[in-house]
Amino acid sequence: MIVGIDLGTTHSLVACLNEDGPKLIPNALGETLTPSVIGLDEQGELLVGRIAQEYMVTTPHRCVAMFKRQMGTEWKWSVDQTVFTAVELSAIILKTLKAEAEIYLGETVTDAVITVPAYFNEHQRTDTIRAGEIAGLKVTRIVNEPTAAALAYGLQEQDQERILLVYDLGGGTFDVSIVDQLDDALEIRSSAGETFLGGEDFTSTLASRVLESQGMIYEHVEMKEPKRLSRLRRECEIAKRQLSSNCSFTVRIPNEEGEITEKTPKVEITQEQFAKWTSHLLGRAELPLRKALGDAGLKRGDIDEVILVGGATKMPTVVSRIVEIFGKEPLRRINPD
Repeated sequence: MIVGIDLGTTHSLVACLNEDGPKLIPNALGETLTPSVIGLDEQGELLVGRIAQEYMVTTPHRCVAMFKRQMGTEWKWSVDQTVFTAVELSAIILKTLKAEAEIYLGETVTDAVITVPAYFNEHQRTDTIRAGEIAGLKVTRIVNEPTAAALAYGLQEQDQERILLVYDLGGGTFDVSIVDQLDDALEIRSSAGETFLGGEDFTSTLASRVLESQGMIYEHVEMKEPKRLSRLRRECEIAKRQLSSNCSFTVRIPNEEGEITEKTPKVEITQEQFAKWTSHLLGRAELPLRKALGDAGLKRGDIDEVILVGGATKMPTVVSRIVEIFGKEPLRRINPD
């Protein structure tokens, strides 16, 4: 059995293809998205996914996330006497997805197609294949994420010529690609991106602003009060998601031990404030956007369709910026996650 895997920076998922089309496979919790978080408890037991994400709130020093950003490097994560590379951590996520798929499908999963950002270099792609092999998977193909997005919309089945722009803002990385649709073929004309830009940076910015309102500095809290920051980031992550559909949301500020009590101070955040505070991040996203257009020899008006991919594109401020840049509504009928 072969499966398709999105090994994401903040969340990962696995799917299969049946007679009805692609099917997302739920994990043991019934969720299709598995947090790309790994922890090591006091007994040395590995924690993966949601349980590791929850453990990270109270024990951040024994957990790791965002390691996809380190693929292709010599970076290592160490807890007690145990050391992991980014490849090994990615393999743990892949092995977990493989096991969940086997339980769901009732058969052994041997092969996988794995998606990667279009700007991934050869070292990063090789590391992804190595991670799959460590997890017990034969990686039959590495597919660029913008190509996968175009395929998901069935654009290769539409007999026409168009120029597409795939705007992929995930939890930890940003990728923009120009894709030529030529009859029944798709070809990436140019691509650019930033490894350290994603939804997590919007969360960090919100947390920084909330701390500033209380006379605290993010970097100081990160170093001296990691439990406070870890819980606050969770609060800000919830706020970020809620502000996608609500005009305002109240963030609770935990104490230095990461606890929330009856006396916990609160800060109300509006959609307008959030958009203003994070506008510089969307400004950073425009640099790869201009580079991709320039490398393809195109202007904004040459783009026929814009496809939004990645959970961070659910934020209204992202959609508004795309409409402002291209003068048209982007395609987003498929869940960008």
